[in-house]
Amino acid sequence: MVTGVPTSADFSEYGLRYLNLGWGLALQVILDFADAEDWGYDTEPEIKADFLKAAEPEFATALLLVVQGIEFLIKGKIAEVSPWLLLSRDPGGWPRRCDKEDIEFSSFHTLDAQDLLKVNDTFALKRLPEEFAEAFSALRKKRNTMMHTVDLKLRASAVEIIQNLLLSAEHLIGPMKWPEERDVFLQNARDAAFDVDLAAVRLGREFNAVVLLLGRAELVRFFGFDKGQRNYSCPICSHAHKHMEFPCKTAQLKPNNPKSNTVYCFVCRQSSEVSRQPCVKDKCKGNVISVDWDECLTCDGNQ
Repeated sequence: MVTGVPTSADFSEYGLRYLNLGWGLALQVILDFADAEDWGYDTEPEIKADFLKAAEPEFATALLLVVQGIEFLIKGKIAEVSPWLLLSRDPGGWPRRCDKEDIEFSSFHTLDAQDLLKVNDTFALKRLPEEFAEAFSALRKKRNTMMHTVDLKLRASAVEIIQNLLLSAEHLIGPMKWPEERDVFLQNARDAAFDVDLAAVRLGREFNAVVLLLGRAELVRFFGFDKGQRNYSCPICSHAHKHMEFPCKTAQLKPNNPKSNTVYCFVCRQSSEVSRQPCVKDKCKGNVISVDWDECLTCDGNQ
């Protein structure tokens, strides 16, 4: 008998874990640079270039984790049909005495990464689109090169990691689901043991950085956030921690019109009531005021 047979949920859990670890590693580099700017360090272009070059090993590790996460999520989809489809050899290649005594599933050879899509698209109810297949193939080849040799021209970047992770999450988890998955991961991370509010602060800071890194079309596609539309501080995310307030500019009017009295934030996935009146601060032309905090969501000034 085969014991310890993993379920689809088991593979998905590990897949999400690897995606989160890769995302967190890449975003930490970006947040560290932002902190350096806030602390007044010299961040001229040549300094930034040196900083990012020193971070190349972290970006490479992040990419490896993301690819591993994608593979586990695909395995989860295959296991949803049957975990036995993941076995890669005929009975002649199975472990010795597996027909005589109990043996762990992990003792069997399983599918190579290059075969995952073919098996999924053959047996699963829904085939993965060509867009994803091409991106996954390119990532896998880059991962294999990084794992087996040294290519001095091969580089990974935060933008590349984020773009590929979000594309994969859209097809493997669901459209616009990543902020929620990231939120759940951070709420169960080790920092949350000290203060659960730290998870919300980290979440807000990460997606503030992502808004700056990605283009308009990508933000609309993955988050429903239009970079061409005016954005505001989210009243919830900006006050996520009692000792750390920061302008989390991830909220937009829904609907986007002069009479709208609601802003929606794609990070916390919540709506907040606002009043439409001029800000009292000089030089601020904002007219979207948080009802809960009595603050202008344009300049963050108290009213």
